[in-house]
This record gives sequence, C-alpha cells and structure tokens, in this order.
Amino acid sequence: MNTLEQIQRLKQHTLLLMQHSYVERYIQPPVFNESKVFITYCLLRELELDEAVEAEYFSSITLIQSALDRHDDILEEQINKNKKNRQLVVLSGDYFSSLYYLLLSHCENLDLISKLSSAVQEINELKADLHIQSKDKFSTTSVEYLKVIQKIDSLLLTKAAESFGLYTYIPFIERYLTVSRYHSLDTRRRLSEEQLNYLETCETGLKNKEVEMPLLFHREGYNMVDASKNDLMLGEG
Repeated sequence: MNTLEQIQRLKQHTLLLMQHSYVERYIQPPVFNESKVFITYCLLRELELDEAVEAEYFSSITLIQSALDRHDDILEEQINKNKKNRQLVVLSGDYFSSLYYLLLSHCENLDLISKLSSAVQEINELKADLHIQSKDKFSTTSVEYLKVIQKIDSLLLTKAAESFGLYTYIPFIERYLTVSRYHSLDTRRRLSEEQLNYLETCETGLKNKEVEMPLLFHREGYNMVDASKNDLMLGEG
C-alpha cells in the first residue's frame, strides 16, 4: 500500500467515526485540509506505531482539527442566515470534539491530550485577538498578521510534534502550512508586498531544505516546487 492509499484508509476510518445521519441531512460533511492530513501522517510515520494506535492518533488529531474548522464555518453567510444550520454547525463541531476526547482516552496518552487541549485554547484566543484587535494592534497587510494566521494554522500540529518528541520538525510544519495556504495565485493576490516577501522566505527555506523535514520528504523524486502545486505535496510514489 503506497502513501496515498494509506492516507486514504486513515481518512475513511475517520469519516466513518464522524458520521451522524441527522447532522448530514442539513449540512455538508467535513472537508479535510489535505496539507494538515499529510503532516499528521508524516509525524505518525516517524513513531512506527501499531496500526490500530496510529489510526486512533490520526483520527484524534483530524477530529479536533475538523471541530475547529466546523466552528469557523459559522461565519459563512449561507450558514449564518439559517438559525437551524447555525446551531447544527456548532453542535457538530462539539460532536467531533467529544469523539476526539473519547479516542485519546483509549490511547491513554495524557501528554498528547494535554498538549492538544492547550493548543485548542491558544488557537481560540488567537482567533479572538485576530477579530478584536487586528485593527488596533496591526494591519491585515502586515507580516505580524500573517504570522498570527501561521500560528493558528500550525499550532495543533506543532503541539502534537512536541508530544511525540519531534521538536526539530516544528519550523518545517509552520512554513509548510503557510506555503500551502497561499500556494494559489488567487490567495497570493490578496497579500501585501511585505507579506509576499515573508512567504517567499518560507518557500526558499523549504526548497533549500534549510529546516529539518520528516523522512517522507527525503524520498527519491521529491521536489518542493512541483509539490506546491498539489494539496498533498506528496511528490513521487
């Protein structure tokens, strides 16, 4: 089974856990962020876990990310104008969170539970700061604003990396997810010149392998330039 097939298997396992017939009647099923899915897989591959434990860790991290994303969906106009959909979006996010805690309790990894919980708290605090203080604290066209977005995107996975003892991959995770978020021309057009310069610095660091990368990124045929055109950034094979 190649990398794509293994990731697909883990995603399907997670989707089965998330299924709820009532919620699915009214709102769209979750859409995973493929870059975050791939990073999660890369980190777990480093640990050489039993297949069942790997699946539980993968689903736990993906579920809590989905819960955070689902709560963000409340800001979408189509959802926000419908009271019932709005309530279901919030409840489905809470449902994903409860599944995450249930899975991690099976693994009995208290350190991972603690670190992911602290990540969720900090992410929510950063999101609040972004909405409340951005006008007074910094401009949305500043590098400081972009770095807050970078931290929100990466914090869950950098905390997981800490729990797994994979500290050296944290700079890579932060840069990778930033490049992934802004890899399309449409998203780049929204950035200021200052922000584009920062993004190019992140890209250069990845292309030149100036930061330590997970083992999957060192395989033969991997190319960061080609990979940036693909959400999964999987390279060859």
